[in-house]
Amino acid sequence: MGAGDDSSPDATKPPATDETGPIEPTTSSESLMLTYAAPFLGVLLIAAGLPLAIAGGYVVIQDGIGLCGNPTITADPVTEGETPPETVETLPAAELSSAERAALEEAIDSPLQEAKVDGEQANRGALLEGAIVEYEGDRYYVQITSQNSCLEVAPLLFPIGAIAILMGVIGVLTPPIYRKMAGFEERMRRDRTD
Repeated sequence: MGAGDDSSPDATKPPATDETGPIEPTTSSESLMLTYAAPFLGVLLIAAGLPLAIAGGYVVIQDGIGLCGNPTITADPVTEGETPPETVETLPAAELSSAERAALEEAIDSPLQEAKVDGEQANRGALLEGAIVEYEGDRYYVQITSQNSCLEVAPLLFPIGAIAILMGVIGVLTPPIYRKMAGFEERMRRDRTD
């Protein structure tokens, strides 16, 4: 290697620039940290923050807009002559709570044969297993098919997730922001020397 082949950068030589300022940070450690580490950590924070914010936000609004809490029952008519197994409990309609009776009537009239129980559930245990309900001379196999349980996580997950997303966005935007700031600083330095 001759004296003219020295590949080490000259400390007095200014960094490569374009019309906005320096193209890259001035030292290699800044370059590695800002180019790779900050955006990578930012993406990790965004990836972790999204599910936290979604779950936390869902917990806050789920009950208010009726997404949980009310189980769904089905009412399938039992045909004449069909005998259900002895393990299936038989309930007269008079033993149903008013909410269960209203849901039963709605399910009978529904083309899908299902309805939500909106209120007191006096026979929840029997309906979870499935029961024969005698209503207006007909028999129906009534069962809770979906409990629509409310998701139970700490509502604090929403602000934690939102902060993680915000910090992640800042991490992803760090390289271009740094380049703009370095360019601004370089222009200010040039203006002072002129």
